[in-house]
Amino acid sequence: MAKIFVFGNELVEKDSLALKVAKKLKGKIKGIEFEAVESLDTIKKRQDLYIMDVAVGLEKVQLIEDLNKLQTKQPVSGHDFDLAMELKLLRKIGELGKVRIIAIPAEYELKNAVGEVKTLIESN
Repeated sequence: MAKIFVFGNELVEKDSLALKVAKKLKGKIKGIEFEAVESLDTIKKRQDLYIMDVAVGLEKVQLIEDLNKLQTKQPVSGHDFDLAMELKLLRKIGELGKVRIIAIPAEYELKNAVGEVKTLIESN
């Protein structure tokens, strides 16, 4: 069974969409399991990852496999690291293999997100 790690925060509306999509799709895609996580630290094996999260600046659900396509902000302190920055750092130090990110537009309608994510997963 393939596992998709889902990032988000249920308490923040703009950051909860991936979690809501995972709940709607749970048990509906054969061979896929969704696991909500708060950080990459909670994932024991990090060589190859399948991730779902929200992203700003997208018009539709996208599959991102090239980490160079992820924009990162210039960190001012250790508290400024986001998922994109952490993934790039892990890749740089050799602790990360293949990464596939299902990126959902942050302002997307839940119904549209569920349909597009399901189609994307089933076609890959």
